[in-house]
Amino acid sequence: MSDVELEHSEPVDEDVLLDGLSTTASKRFLGIWDGVAYDYETLDKNVLARDLERVERYYRARGYYQAKVTAARVIELDKRHVRVVIRVDEGLPVYTREVTITGIERLPFDDAFAAQRAITLMPCGTSCASAAPFDEEQFEQTKAEIVRVLANRGYAFARVTAQATVNVTSREATAAFDVEPGVRAVYGPIRIVGLREIPEGPVRDSLLLLEGRPYSLEDIEDAHAQLVNLGVFSTVSIEQDKSDAARARVPLTVRVEEASLRTVRAGLGARVDQLEVTSTMRAGWEDRNFLGGMRRLQVDTRPGLTYFPTRFGNFVAPTQLLPHNRFRSELRQPSFLEGRTSGSLSTEYNVYPLLFPLPEGINPDKELVIGYHELRAAAGVQRPFFSHHLFVGTSYNWQANFPFLYKESPDQSRLPAGLGPVRVSYPELITTLDFRDDPLHVHKGVLFSNSLQVAGHIFGGLVSDVRVRPELRAYLPLSRTVTLALRSGFGFLFPSDYGQTLTARAPTGIPVVIDDPRSAAVVRDQHKLLFRAFYSGGPISNRGYGFREVGPQGPVGFLLQSGTVDCFRPRSESERAQCVRPLGGVALWEASLEVRFPIVGPLGGVVFADASDVTRTLRLRLTAPHLSPGFGLRYDSPIGPIRADAGYRLLEHIGPSPPSTELQDEARTRPLFGVDWLPIAVHIALGEAF
Repeated sequence: MSDVELEHSEPVDEDVLLDGLSTTASKRFLGIWDGVAYDYETLDKNVLARDLERVERYYRARGYYQAKVTAARVIELDKRHVRVVIRVDEGLPVYTREVTITGIERLPFDDAFAAQRAITLMPCGTSCASAAPFDEEQFEQTKAEIVRVLANRGYAFARVTAQATVNVTSREATAAFDVEPGVRAVYGPIRIVGLREIPEGPVRDSLLLLEGRPYSLEDIEDAHAQLVNLGVFSTVSIEQDKSDAARARVPLTVRVEEASLRTVRAGLGARVDQLEVTSTMRAGWEDRNFLGGMRRLQVDTRPGLTYFPTRFGNFVAPTQLLPHNRFRSELRQPSFLEGRTSGSLSTEYNVYPLLFPLPEGINPDKELVIGYHELRAAAGVQRPFFSHHLFVGTSYNWQANFPFLYKESPDQSRLPAGLGPVRVSYPELITTLDFRDDPLHVHKGVLFSNSLQVAGHIFGGLVSDVRVRPELRAYLPLSRTVTLALRSGFGFLFPSDYGQTLTARAPTGIPVVIDDPRSAAVVRDQHKLLFRAFYSGGPISNRGYGFREVGPQGPVGFLLQSGTVDCFRPRSESERAQCVRPLGGVALWEASLEVRFPIVGPLGGVVFADASDVTRTLRLRLTAPHLSPGFGLRYDSPIGPIRADAGYRLLEHIGPSPPSTELQDEARTRPLFGVDWLPIAVHIALGEAF
């Protein structure tokens, strides 16, 4: 069957109606070919006859009680394909003339007012010309919402009797809701069933439900979400015993089934992009009941090799192997201080090289590669609020980076002057407001997050600044299977003891490199910026660009190849290329638009448009959006979506080139495989871009 069409005039949700029919069109691979990857759908006239009855019933439930299917044509396209066209005469709609609610007069004013506001089925009043027709689904939802509102206010035994009267002749409907609220209830005994290894105390503390406390359906649902989020139970249910309304007590039975509490992880991975080609191993262990009390201990190490200078677009044989490793451990304690607050303590030790895109015309064997021993530690608490929609976390963080020579160059056998350890110490406040329908496969909803960091010498660090990073994401369903995803993010950095190499100005007012890039003062300043400044470009940023390719560019003193390079007066393209490296900025904006759709089975696709900019001053520049549209594929694997994205640099904004003393606005980005007419960046990663 090639297609099923609906001919009608009144606004009903056609997608929902057609999805509910058994007579459906054959699925098309990539939305084009039917019979490829999917089986054909066949036409059954008996099934079609029942579907026509469903169509009429759907219209009547939406207020069109005179709706009739006037024709159902089966059009033969060829010997194997037909198209079904269903024509509907909707007739005139029935409108809601009157809505009444009784029984709430016995309630306190606040409770009665809340029950009244729960009514979403509104009468059209004196004029129904612009009103919506009477909707049976909305009628039932109103009944359920009244019960829910009262249950949230303690009326566990509330009942609502609803009656709708429809007069097709006068095209009027009346709805009446009679409320029997009963008495306010309290929780009875609370039992927890199904625990084996996990002690009962922390589970009971997490519930925040106590015998004798006022009943609330919302609190019970919140307790259910809390137990699920603990991550130690495979199933969770909370049963309510409402058999004894006379005592106004509701006993609860919490039934849980413990998941596997200990996990060993092992795997292999690889990274291929414009910066590097690496292979990585992973070994990890997790105990979700460490020393009892549902403490979660995670230990993870990821050793690997970087094949230098091999990278995407430059698949040459590696001349040197750069080992690296990332080790992390975290201990998380639920019910820390109180039932819903969790505490965490984490440590990290990482060894890795600092890699940049190789300048054109540079011999990789002469390239200096700096590496870091990195130590991190953090201690914090997090708590959910408002039915697990708002998450607030605060932590104290400490980070120290100790540079060393990963790879010497012929002209450099020791660390450049001024390149010493960088210590950053800061408290951080993270807030997240999450109204998404599904964190892994989002179809609709909104998420807002913000990170606020205050670093300073008072906390024992060598860097003093304030860093703010808000972001908003929105997801809109275009159909049952197609999602429009949008993201907008900003970043502002307020440094107080570094950043001079970005903000210093010549007499003309143009930002310049204020000194010899190799001087110890400039190196120290750039070294701090490396860990605190904003960058843009890459797989979770602007996908038309490589990692850090959007943003201020200039000479990075501790990476210059030899003492003979003068970035103010470069003598060759090779020297010129060495003077253009990412410096970062203090103001950032990013925006993305993405349409996600299924292709076949677990394979899906996206089309997207990304834009971003990074500036040296605390202002947002909208005249250089670095716009990059593109497309991508998604494979829904058990560990999350595996994605491949290709972004095309539609608009390029290139700042002035040396020998000017100005800093550049962005790198001269490299086309794919060196082909000038392919200004494309390709990214392969795990998880959605946002």
